[in-house]
Amino acid sequence: MPSFSSFRDVKLWESFIKNKLAPYEENVSDYLKYWFTESRDSTDAYPSQGMLLTPFDYLEYVQKGVLPPQRMVEILRVRQYFLEIFNHPERIKELKKVDKADFVPPPLVKNSVMDRLISEEVAASVSDLGIAVVGSQQARVARSKRFKAGPFVKLGKRARSLLVGSAMPDVFGSVSSISTMAQCLSLVCVPRNGPFSEIKRQVDLVKEVWHALQKSEVLAEKSVTERKFLLNHWQGNVMGTLEADPTKAIARARALYKAGVKVFRVYSPEPGTGTLKTVKRLRKEWSNELEIFAGQVVDVRQARQLEEAGADALYVGIGGGGRCITGVRSGSVIDWPILLWKMRGEVSIPIVVEGGASDHIATTLALGASGIGVSRSVAGGTIESPGGMLYCIDKQGNYFKPYGGEASARTKYLDKKMLPFDLPSFVEGEVSRADMAHLSYGEPTIPYNTFNLIEDVILSYVFRGVGSLEELHQINPSPIRIKSMEGSSVQETH
Repeated sequence: MPSFSSFRDVKLWESFIKNKLAPYEENVSDYLKYWFTESRDSTDAYPSQGMLLTPFDYLEYVQKGVLPPQRMVEILRVRQYFLEIFNHPERIKELKKVDKADFVPPPLVKNSVMDRLISEEVAASVSDLGIAVVGSQQARVARSKRFKAGPFVKLGKRARSLLVGSAMPDVFGSVSSISTMAQCLSLVCVPRNGPFSEIKRQVDLVKEVWHALQKSEVLAEKSVTERKFLLNHWQGNVMGTLEADPTKAIARARALYKAGVKVFRVYSPEPGTGTLKTVKRLRKEWSNELEIFAGQVVDVRQARQLEEAGADALYVGIGGGGRCITGVRSGSVIDWPILLWKMRGEVSIPIVVEGGASDHIATTLALGASGIGVSRSVAGGTIESPGGMLYCIDKQGNYFKPYGGEASARTKYLDKKMLPFDLPSFVEGEVSRADMAHLSYGEPTIPYNTFNLIEDVILSYVFRGVGSLEELHQINPSPIRIKSMEGSSVQETH
């Protein structure tokens, strides 16, 4: 394998990837056989979700079509390149260093903006805030050096990427999306909504993910020791999503645990005592065998209780009127930045943020987050997301896939949470589409989109003159600012 320092050497890496995939590409049909099994309608794609269309999608498309084989090969080469880079021995060496270190929680630091917002009880959203450029007295931070170091963080009991795959079935409801995200050294949820509300199907999905990981081309030519480490780490990134109900969660967790899952996310978007009770029940049954992520946390007291009960990490965040309309329908302010800041010095475990955090990475991290939940920004419209190489095609020839939130009418229908006359109940998510061309450049594959967001993480370090998340959290006073309307306009592309 070429050295990590040469990852921008175009000819070297293109040659390496083509040679490595040559045995598979000699017979394109065999090479793409696995991907074709993902590229089917729902009835043929079990346990993956497949290309699911519902009466609530309202999508205008002319036909469904599979990408041409040669186009598939081109995208798969790009996918393989980034998977090789993510799992490069030099990066794995850095991952192991973080693995051995203790997690350092964000300390209390000064910031007059946050102090005033809290004292005046202002419900500030992440869009109201920004982070100034600082670090003029530090040495310039090299971007490639930061990428070599991950950036990794002790997220739970293990070192991982800061990006965490969500529990949305329309992006992470397939074998290929979950197994690929895990190989990007990121945690990823096995959904429990939609088709995966059925425990057996969720378990079967996990079993197929294990098989996909074992067959990964990344493992080719690796030593036995390297293969063992990578497989163990990838499998440790697969997180089973559970209800915040002790009885239901334990039944689901037992089945997933038997299948090999050792990381769980207790997930409830609503407040209540169910999350805490479920964490306690999981700890009672499995002691410290499991990693437990719990949320969504709505106040500091709940966060402290969950940590005391044995949670290894917490989730915060409610989406705000984009794809999630919980805030709209419940009349709830989307002020998780305030909660995140209040949790500094109060909890000592990592916090993962959802609800628009991936659109504001630098600010979210500066507030005190250690992980950022990702959905469409990483997996939407990719070849790995449900449907695989199968897409809907509109009148203009654009390729896309249906996309809805966990509480959208689409997912309610698939979850069989319907009222009489086929009416969905308590809809809290919009139904839209995820275009294959999510970015105007690059290729529609999870590893490339993940790399693109990792660049955002690295740039948030570079423009603060820091080399790690720990250093970013420790900047005192914090460079968080309030943005004016004009400031927001200038900051965006225009």
